[in-house]
Amino acid sequence: MAYCPDCGTQNDDNARFCKSCGRPLADVADARSAMDPPVGVAQTDERGGMIADDGLPVGEDLDGEPGGERLLWQGRPSRIFSPVQALTNRYKLTNERLMIEHGWVGRKTEEIDLYRVNDVAVKQNPGERVGGFGDISIETTDATAPIKVLYNVREPDRVKDLIREAARAERQRRRVLLRDEV
Repeated sequence: MAYCPDCGTQNDDNARFCKSCGRPLADVADARSAMDPPVGVAQTDERGGMIADDGLPVGEDLDGEPGGERLLWQGRPSRIFSPVQALTNRYKLTNERLMIEHGWVGRKTEEIDLYRVNDVAVKQNPGERVGGFGDISIETTDATAPIKVLYNVREPDRVKDLIREAARAERQRRRVLLRDEV
């Protein structure tokens, strides 16, 4: 229900004018739409975990705790563009960190806490654009890995947006502020 700001009369949501005093209600509808949560932007619960549009937590639960770590995305490099890396590399994105596993027999795992992510970019050559693949470069404040690249990832723009949104939510959850160096 929309309330008239002048007389306080209760009107229908789709009413264009107040039924009591005749005041136009277009500004009231604009104000209500501005106060509604934006569609398509991830919502968070009281602990900062990402919630999908249906109200359920996003991803597979990894630690079994309510509001804990959840798997948002996992992938490998393309077998077409980099067959060796497709066998040896795995990428996992959770709501708290990005894990990059290297190796086939022996394994090395690198982890980047998402609150440290400063910038995410996508690079695609023409062949990768046609195939729907691309490289995602991630700039962080991590001393051991200031720039990491996820090579030949399928749907790179979607993955970039997932990383960016998860990093923003993790910074909010931890109450971390980014500071630009001038």
